[in-house]
Amino acid sequence: MSDSSQTWCMVPTDPASDCATQAPTAIDESNKETMTALTTLAIEGGKDETYYWDTVKFSVQGISFKVPRYQFVIGSTYFAKKLESTKLSDDEASIALEGATASQFRVLLKLLFPIHTTSTTLKFTKEEWLVILELSTLWDFHEFRKLAKEHLEPQLDDPIERIVLGRAAYIPRWVLDGYETLVTRSECISEQESERISHLTTVRLYILRHEQCLDPEIFASRFSEEIHALEQRERDHMAAEERQREEEKRLEEEEKRLEEEEKRLEEERQRHAREEKEKIEEEKARAEHEEKERKKREEMELKEREEQERLAAEERERLAAEEQERFFAAEGRRQHEMKAKRAQRKQERKEKARAEREEMERKEKEEERRREEEERLQKEADERIRKKEEELRMEEARIAQELADLEKQKEEARIGRSSSFDAERKPSDGSFTVPSSLAELLAPR
Repeated sequence: MSDSSQTWCMVPTDPASDCATQAPTAIDESNKETMTALTTLAIEGGKDETYYWDTVKFSVQGISFKVPRYQFVIGSTYFAKKLESTKLSDDEASIALEGATASQFRVLLKLLFPIHTTSTTLKFTKEEWLVILELSTLWDFHEFRKLAKEHLEPQLDDPIERIVLGRAAYIPRWVLDGYETLVTRSECISEQESERISHLTTVRLYILRHEQCLDPEIFASRFSEEIHALEQRERDHMAAEERQREEEKRLEEEEKRLEEEEKRLEEERQRHAREEKEKIEEEKARAEHEEKERKKREEMELKEREEQERLAAEERERLAAEEQERFFAAEGRRQHEMKAKRAQRKQERKEKARAEREEMERKEKEEERRREEEERLQKEADERIRKKEEELRMEEARIAQELADLEKQKEEARIGRSSSFDAERKPSDGSFTVPSSLAELLAPR
C-alpha cells in the first residue's frame, strides 16, 4: 500500500516522444520546495496546457457522438478547418458528417480515444484497418492513414484487392504491385476480376504478359497517367514530415542519379582520353619505327648494295611465300566450301530422292488400296448379281412349279369329271353350260 501522505500525478512528456505519458511520480508533501514546478498549476487552480480539452458533438446517420476536439484538430487538417467555424461554447450544436456510417466512425474513435484497457497496444481487424484507411484518407488524418497502410501491407494477398484499394486510397505502390502479380502469376484474369480493375487495364496487362515484360520502369510507363495521378493525390494525403522525407528521398535519388551520370560521363571521357593517348603513342611509335627502318635501309644501301639486293630478294621471296600461303589458304577455303556445298547438294538430292521414293510408295500404296477397294466392290457387286440371279432362278422355278401344279390340277379335274360332262344336257338353244365348280377351277388366277 502507498503512503497516504503522498499524491500521484501523471507528468506530460514531449508530444514527439514515443509515449504520451510517463510512469506515475510520487510528490512528497513534506518536500514542496524541490517540487514546486510540478505542482504550481494544481496549487493555483489553472488549466493544464495539454490535458484540458474542449468537446465537440458529431452526428453520423442520426447518432450523436461527443468527444474531445483536440485529436481532431491536431490530427486532421480537414477537421482543423471545419472546427474553426464552431464556437467553443456552443455545446449543443452537432456537426453532421457525411461519407461514413456510425459503425465506421466508431472504429475511428476507437483509434483516436482508446477505452481503458490493461493492454499497452490496440488490436484491430483487417476490416477495421480498411475503415481507418478509408476515413483517414477522406478526412486527412495523415498519420493514421500511414499507420493503416503499415498494418494492411502484409495482409493484402489478393492482387485485385491491392489494385482496388490502391486506387481508392491513392497508393500507387499497391497498384503497381498488383499489376506485377497479375502479369507473373500462372492463372488468367477472370471476367469478375477484369470488371473490378477495368477491361482496358486487363488488355494492357495481357500485352505485358505476352511480351514477358517484368521491368518495373516499363510497368510504370505503361500506366504513367494513372500512377502520376495517384502519386499527386498520395502527396496530398501525406503528413508534412512524410512529404518532406519523400521529397528528400526523391532529391537523394535525383542526386544519386546525377552523380552516376556524371561518373559515367567522366569514365567515358577518361576512356576516350586513354584511347586517344594510345592512338597517338601508337602513331608515334609507328613513325619512329618507320624512321629507323628508313635510316637503316639508307645505311645498308650506302654500305653494301649487294646486301640490299639480297634483302630485296628475301623480301620478294617472303612476299611470294605469303602470297602462296594466302593463295593456298584461299584455295583450301574454296575447296572446303565447294566440298561442303557438294555435300549439301548430295544431301539435298538424297532427301529429294527419299521424298520422291516415299511419295511413289505412298502413291503405289494408295493405288494398291484403290485396286483392292475396286476389286472388293466388284466382288461385292458380282456377289449381289449372283445372289439376285439365284433368287430369280429360284423364283422362276417356283413359278414354273406352281404352273405345273396348276396344270396338273386342271388335268385331274378335267379327267375326274369328264363323265359328268357327257351326262349333262345341252340347253334348248344349243349352248353348252360349264359347271360352276369347273369354271372356278379353270379361271385364271
